[in-house]
Amino acid sequence: MKKYGILLKAIAIVLALMGAAFFTAFSLYAHTYRTHVAELINSALPFHVLIVICCYAELVLFWGIADQIGRDNSFSPENRRSFRIMAIIGGIFAADFFAMLIFFAARGRLIVIRAIYLTCMGLLSLIFTALCETLSRLIHHAWLVKNENDLTI
Repeated sequence: MKKYGILLKAIAIVLALMGAAFFTAFSLYAHTYRTHVAELINSALPFHVLIVICCYAELVLFWGIADQIGRDNSFSPENRRSFRIMAIIGGIFAADFFAMLIFFAARGRLIVIRAIYLTCMGLLSLIFTALCETLSRLIHHAWLVKNENDLTI
């Protein structure tokens, strides 16, 4: 299990570096160029900052899960708690995307492709939330069964 923990941590590092590169390029573009897209990015900056914070919070929690897996402790209260928090953050993602949808609509800047994109991202966030919550419950159930079996032996 140790190699799986290391592999998952490597994935978390790669995702963190990719996210840093993307958000840096995204920000530099928004502050360097005077285009319609740059104006839209800057006008919705608080939404984008929240997305960045949530992404890195998810990666920190994922790192903890990878650490538990590496210790052969997959079915632990720590992992259950991490998945529960990840589900809550997924809900924040969804709220952020739907809030952006409302924000752009209120400003008269909602075009069809943006509406489709934000709606899909909000729905994907809700699916992610449901998956994390389901995993949390499954881990808790497996932990209870494991503890019951340990007591039997």
